[in-house]
Amino acid sequence: MTQHLSPPSLSLFDLIARSWQLGTEVRDLQFNVIGSSVAVTLGDGTLAFLPLRDAEDPDMRTRIEADTGRMTIRPREKPLPLPVRSDGPVADAGLGMCRVAQQGFVFVHHDGQEIWRATAKGQCLRVAKAGVAPVTALAALPNKEGLLVARDARLEVVAPEDGSTLLTSDLSHDIRLIAPAPRAGRIACWGPGQVTLLTTNGLTPIAEIAVDGEPTSLRWSPDGRWLVGGCRDKALLLVDVETGQADRIVDFPAPVAAVGFSDKAGAMIASGAFRIVGWHLPDLPFGDHEGGPVETGKPGLTVVETVAAHPTRDLCAAGYANGLVTLCQIGQREEMMLREGGGAPVTALAWSPDGKHLAIGAAGGEASIVTFPKTMFK
Repeated sequence: MTQHLSPPSLSLFDLIARSWQLGTEVRDLQFNVIGSSVAVTLGDGTLAFLPLRDAEDPDMRTRIEADTGRMTIRPREKPLPLPVRSDGPVADAGLGMCRVAQQGFVFVHHDGQEIWRATAKGQCLRVAKAGVAPVTALAALPNKEGLLVARDARLEVVAPEDGSTLLTSDLSHDIRLIAPAPRAGRIACWGPGQVTLLTTNGLTPIAEIAVDGEPTSLRWSPDGRWLVGGCRDKALLLVDVETGQADRIVDFPAPVAAVGFSDKAGAMIASGAFRIVGWHLPDLPFGDHEGGPVETGKPGLTVVETVAAHPTRDLCAAGYANGLVTLCQIGQREEMMLREGGGAPVTALAWSPDGKHLAIGAAGGEASIVTFPKTMFK
């Protein structure tokens, strides 16, 4: 007797996401400025490039039933195109990648000394030859103003076209992280025990602030008052730029790998706990002041590994140690499961500039682009 089995049901993630297995841990994900390509940095230094253009966009496969208003999405019918990959390891995976110009990316070469550039289609070209010392930090100034390159205690602004040096400044400490302020014309540089603030125009030092801990990232708040960094030692670094003082929020259950700011919700969010941690801006906890906490999502038994705030809505995405990905409205307990758990830890999340796409990277080597139908967030 022949047994007829029902076809397996597809999840929402299966219907609106495109996924590729890249073979090794995803360290970083970056959309380019115009949102046409996603650059993926893998743990071995290999780069992969995923196109945003989709021949079977979810909106093309969505149908709204006239009598009930029920939305259905037809499954994909065609195989996904293969991603473009670099010829072996080309990037220093520990220093990450940043966006430059409208379509490109910039990164430190695998040798640790040269600055390279990648196009949206994956062509890699050398920008600056090896300097007098290895590169210790890299960032891009907004509006094509140049690249910020740190070599130990020296900070340089170099032209992204040919790598020529435009400005230099020697700091009193080594530089391991660089954070240009989006609108305030300032740059923050972190090195062991110190944060130095400089002007974008001229690299003139403004202030030196003593700090504790070793942050793995450094972010400016939208109003330019706060510098916030997640630390490996299960803490969150806070720097009040107005007063020139620093503090730490300690005793997170896990390292704080990601920090984000939501303009729409007026809040800061962070990973490293059993739910999304957050506070209202500008009322962050500092010294004896407890700040205004923001409860987002539901507490669980699995650590939030990374978070990403939506660029235009009061939403955020959270990736967990068991592979679960959820979407939450900041300040609300309700959450939507986007991808089920049971897989490798989520290592990276990134929204496209228009907020239509969410890129997801995992420790098992899977990279995905989720494209949300227009009717989803009405």
